[in-house]
Amino acid sequence: MSHLKYRTHLVAMVMVVILAGCTTNVIVEGTVPTPLVAKIPATIGVYFSDEFKTFEYKEVMRESGTWKINLGKQNLSFFQNLLSSMFNGVEEVPEPPFQSGEMQHLDGVIVPRIVKYGFLTPSISGLKFYSASIQYQILLYDRSGDIIGDWNIVGYGKSESGAFGADDALGEATLLAIRDGGARIAIEMSQQPQIATWLQNISSAGVE
Repeated sequence: MSHLKYRTHLVAMVMVVILAGCTTNVIVEGTVPTPLVAKIPATIGVYFSDEFKTFEYKEVMRESGTWKINLGKQNLSFFQNLLSSMFNGVEEVPEPPFQSGEMQHLDGVIVPRIVKYGFLTPSISGLKFYSASIQYQILLYDRSGDIIGDWNIVGYGKSESGAFGADDALGEATLLAIRDGGARIAIEMSQQPQIATWLQNISSAGVE
């Protein structure tokens, strides 16, 4: 290896080490208004796992080092408000599976999960904004503990790179992705045929 090639190789290795040691910490903060929708006439339980409550995403990029995105606290707060706006009554419950008779005072239980989180920076996409996406899974159980609905919904958000620093721009994009995902959940869930059948069964049980 020539001296010039050796120096070039050495510089490249040093840059990789420097970038690997560079960490961008993103804490998602801000106000996320809940969508205004007609309430579903049911009282539900909700189970938030520890992973959901404290969700953090980490990725190491060769071009920009390590990224850590902490969205658990903001995501949890939004979902607590979201479900309260969607249903007549909401209470947190222990982890499923549910014991027979344990949920008789509730009409059902919802378990939200974050399946996937991803983001793009301007250096990767070639565009002038940061973007983020969150894929949620929403499980709906009836009061007997049987799954009656399983939906995957994706929320998207983006933020102009010139308006913020890298951490704030990605935090804003992530916040908008949470909001978009919540709006899709609120609108699309009420339109699902499983929800209509579930509500009919609740109504029939109340008449008996």
